[in-house]
Amino acid sequence: MRAAPSIRAMIVMAGGGPQRPYCESLTRTLGANIVFPGTLSHEEAVDHLHGCAVFVFPSVARSEAYGISMLEAHACGKPVVATTLGTGVEFVNLHGQTGLNVPPRDPAALAEAVNALLADPELRARMGAFAQRRVETELHAATIARREFELYQQA
Repeated sequence: MRAAPSIRAMIVMAGGGPQRPYCESLTRTLGANIVFPGTLSHEEAVDHLHGCAVFVFPSVARSEAYGISMLEAHACGKPVVATTLGTGVEFVNLHGQTGLNVPPRDPAALAEAVNALLADPELRARMGAFAQRRVETELHAATIARREFELYQQA
């Protein structure tokens, strides 16, 4: 939220969780350009992912162990800006390849990374294309299941 005033684009923050009223209030206080469409259907979420330039995953808690929504963005060919949590987030979002990772709770670094991707359409396209190929090949459910089965057989 605190990075939003420095990001040179409209921000869409989907969802209707318990923090939404606080986020809307903070948006007004900060004078940020954020739209809150509420809870999205699956189809609406996919449309938003295809329509965005960059997907941002600014988690601050280690409970974000993996980040399925980042995979969904990657499947739509979008680069991600995420935070380094020491979890599977960095495995999903490969820094410099599928997006950029920044320290958590660093609004300036987050805004800088988002703005860098917004300013470079070729970099966004390259990262998004690599991310999409990676989801289709390395991170596809069937591929993961086969690897897990092979590990169990070895054990």
